[in-house]
Amino acid sequence: MLTTLACIVAAFAPGQAKLPAGATEVLPKDALFSVPVGGLERTEARAETVASTGTPFSKLLRVTLPKGNAETNATQLTVPIAQPIQAGDVLLASFWVRGASLDGKLPAATEFMFERSTAPWTKSVTRSAAGARVTTRWRHILVPFRSAETYAPGEAMASIRLALQPQKVELGGLSVLNYRNTQTLDRLVETSTELNRIGDVRATLSFGQTAQTVRGLGGNFCQPRYGQTTTLDSVGEYVMQNLKVSHARIGLPLEKWNPEPGVFKDDAQSAASLRALQEFSRRKLPTIVSVWEGPEWMVGGAKEQSGKVLPREKYKDCIDAIARYLVLARDKYDTEVDYVSFNEPDLGINFKFSSAEMGAFIRQAGPEFERWGLETKFLVGDTANGTNFFAYAEPLLKDAQIAPYLGPLAFHSWDALSASETAYRAIAELGKRYNRPVWCTEAGHDAQLWQTKDPWGTWENALRLALAYERTVRLTGSETMMYWTYEDNYTLVNSKNQKPYAAFNVIQQMERVFANGAKIIGASTDSEELKVIASQGPGAGRWSALLVNPAGPGTVSLRGLPASARVSIRTLTAAGTKILTLRSDPKGVLKITVPGRSVIVATNG
Repeated sequence: MLTTLACIVAAFAPGQAKLPAGATEVLPKDALFSVPVGGLERTEARAETVASTGTPFSKLLRVTLPKGNAETNATQLTVPIAQPIQAGDVLLASFWVRGASLDGKLPAATEFMFERSTAPWTKSVTRSAAGARVTTRWRHILVPFRSAETYAPGEAMASIRLALQPQKVELGGLSVLNYRNTQTLDRLVETSTELNRIGDVRATLSFGQTAQTVRGLGGNFCQPRYGQTTTLDSVGEYVMQNLKVSHARIGLPLEKWNPEPGVFKDDAQSAASLRALQEFSRRKLPTIVSVWEGPEWMVGGAKEQSGKVLPREKYKDCIDAIARYLVLARDKYDTEVDYVSFNEPDLGINFKFSSAEMGAFIRQAGPEFERWGLETKFLVGDTANGTNFFAYAEPLLKDAQIAPYLGPLAFHSWDALSASETAYRAIAELGKRYNRPVWCTEAGHDAQLWQTKDPWGTWENALRLALAYERTVRLTGSETMMYWTYEDNYTLVNSKNQKPYAAFNVIQQMERVFANGAKIIGASTDSEELKVIASQGPGAGRWSALLVNPAGPGTVSLRGLPASARVSIRTLTAAGTKILTLRSDPKGVLKITVPGRSVIVATNG
């Protein structure tokens, strides 16, 4: 699977650039109207067909959703393919979108997928697609991708998910063209990018507007959870030497540590995780220990089965096992673990807890931890994504009895590029309401990326990662992003030759913007595509800005800077990194050339 971020704002003007010829349409005629919108009752939605004028299509699909849903597929259009597709075929999805949230504050939001029409729902592409800020204007979305599998008619489908927020959204001209091998994927990406030049963009930094203080970028070191018995693998060693790691999260291999009732083994994977904690303690890193799998005698079910529910009568055994691990970490390995969690308990990867069950567990565990002399707190949530977080975490935060045992709010950003702004801003709102820091404990952009052949070294992966970090920090108020993982899993480094991938270089440059002690400041842009986030500090006079451009080339007038400031510009593209030094003009304006599909970090000095 290779998801691209090409997108074009439709002008519907004569002479508009055309897509390459020679493709076959794989969807049925009038694809948007060939099947009914599914799940209307779940969001109390209404779908209607409306005539359209002045557009490339004669009618449009209008869907009005009075309410959103934690599951974005609660209301969606799923159109089965009408023509066969071979694995590896190069395709291009195309559709138009416009509209707004019902409160008028946000553009309409959708998510496009091309996927198998039955389990395991293998996805060839996933792409968020929002309307324009001027909600009467159409945006033309172009999504080049490669088919992950071979499909007969009906075996795959184009899906447009709609339940991202209460909204009125209009769709037109849905098409999926199959170019087979007549066009390369790279060429279609280039074509889509050229069709979407950002032109001349104004971006403004507002140093007087401040948000959260960031605490640096961290990562997960969870290979012992997957069987590793060394302290860190070669990728982990490289990352620790070459990145400014601020936080560390590791898995507690509970099934290895406590394989039988009353048996605790400080060896193999357990010892590896404890030695890693010792190394993190030596570096004075805040640490998180998370539980994935448990022993069969405790939680039941099959190995690595998701959704296993810990029986209430086993809470004491589980608490005792975790406490003994934390005590051993303290007494033998010289590390006080700051926080503990169950990984993605809302989905059950692998332990599943409802909010009420998690509250009951913490209510029992907190006093036990204190009895052992432990100061370790529980993360609030550690949920599988940001969309689910509010509903899961709010009941825990309302429970005054467990409040003394709780630490930061924690979630995973796998839905960063598809979740609604409303869902992500709700995380920040909870943090402010309960005066707790927000942490993204698994930072990434696609939880299914591992299904793709060798995606780690692609520029697409690096670009999407930058977009995920920018959007997550800006909307949720997160103080740290903890990449999954800083070892050989969603790897940043080629483990065979120790050469860093583009995603590594992007994170290394983003460390300048999200430096420990820096404060996020106001940043705005008049572009639909270009994303900007900025910080000031740590230290007087220091500032940095991150510009992420998933579209075509253009120029950016960066405003609000100190007059005649010396600025270092680091521009990252698929071709590599370029560094130059510029000066802002006497009015504090700096003009920057922005290549298509690029990541730029600007820093003073």
